[in-house]
Amino acid sequence: MEIWKMNTRIDVWHRLRLLRAQAIRQSVNTAVPVLERLRTSGAALPNCAEDYLQLAQQATGLDDFGYRGLTEGLEQLLASAINDAGLNYIGRKSFRLDTLRLLGNLLWLTEERKQIPEIRDIEISAPVFIMGLPRTASTFLHSLLMQDPAHRAPRIWEVTYPCPQSALDRSGDDRRARMQRNLLWLDFLEPDFQSAYPATSESPQECSEILSNVFASLRFDTTYDIPSYLAWMDGRSHENAYTFHRRFLQHLHHHNGGGRWILKCPDHVFFYNDILRVYPDARLIVTHRDPSKVIPSVAALTMILQGLFSDHTEATRVANRVLDRWVLGSQRIIDIARSTHALQKNVLHVFYEELTADPLATLGRIYAFLGSPLSPEVRARVRNYLTHPGAGGYHSNRYARHFKTLLPAPLVRERFHEYIDYFGVIPAHQTRERKRSNRSF
Repeated sequence: MEIWKMNTRIDVWHRLRLLRAQAIRQSVNTAVPVLERLRTSGAALPNCAEDYLQLAQQATGLDDFGYRGLTEGLEQLLASAINDAGLNYIGRKSFRLDTLRLLGNLLWLTEERKQIPEIRDIEISAPVFIMGLPRTASTFLHSLLMQDPAHRAPRIWEVTYPCPQSALDRSGDDRRARMQRNLLWLDFLEPDFQSAYPATSESPQECSEILSNVFASLRFDTTYDIPSYLAWMDGRSHENAYTFHRRFLQHLHHHNGGGRWILKCPDHVFFYNDILRVYPDARLIVTHRDPSKVIPSVAALTMILQGLFSDHTEATRVANRVLDRWVLGSQRIIDIARSTHALQKNVLHVFYEELTADPLATLGRIYAFLGSPLSPEVRARVRNYLTHPGAGGYHSNRYARHFKTLLPAPLVRERFHEYIDYFGVIPAHQTRERKRSNRSF
């Protein structure tokens, strides 16, 4: 997608930043590999998982990853990255650094569990999982629920760097600063990312990043075009990965305190059975919105990420893959509603127009579902949060209009007709107030 085809509503300064970033990426992807070949050290990916495992062990001085099935997931991801993703230099370098960071995390987590065995006794009770189609105000809801001091969410900095690696970093200040530098670099190379997904090092992080530590995460499929890895993910149980997810939360609790965990990731809809096996007392909040507003936005975010790491990202392919994937996701959401009649106390459905029209009323319903009172203090905190600029919502980006053309509302609604009919989802162009359904989905 060329820069001059961007959404014309983006301000001139942002256009200039985009042009600068594009020029820098082109220069890096073209010139640096040549220079590195001259120095006999390129950015080629190691050829097998074992190479990565050994590099991580050498870097940390540790040898126990502590996770059964690690090599299989890493091999699947590596093979798909090499064969499918068409990574450019920045993509290859980022993949290598990211993979070594994740393996290092796993080594340090396992070592910490050995040194502090009481971590394994920390209770993770009745966590809340927010899931549903992406871009359904789930991040907004997550932020609202985090106005309650009794709630706890994983933060971006502590999920990216979960273990202090020196006695001087027990507070996490070094890891916070490192994460903020990472976000600044990302903004420098791709200014549209913050427009599509605003975040700081203190923002709540999605669970897909936790699961990426064991290479069982759909986060990779958003960042890279890796269909063979996605097929592998779809064909297996993820109970072991969510068992690791619980272990990860125990470590975060040990370092930075606990509370009732409020967890969020749209991808949870694909693995809700595994969640309930590992967390039988979990509460699931499923968010809903007109898919014709959701799918072009998801495709734009995917294009932004994959376009940074590959020079061969094609908008029509991205649009079709995102559409197909979330049609499948919508079927999983229907499965949740149909298969949990005996577990209705575990599931609550929240609709976008209700949440955005009256956040406090929606929170009242959520707190009743969770069996907790919505206190005056929390109400006041929420009201204060809602007065802040940028409390929810995303800014425009250069791909937004293009994907609305590639994914017109009638086409999207037709593909999602079963989901729309089942849940009575109101099309975005209709302004009538939703009447809450009495159906027992």
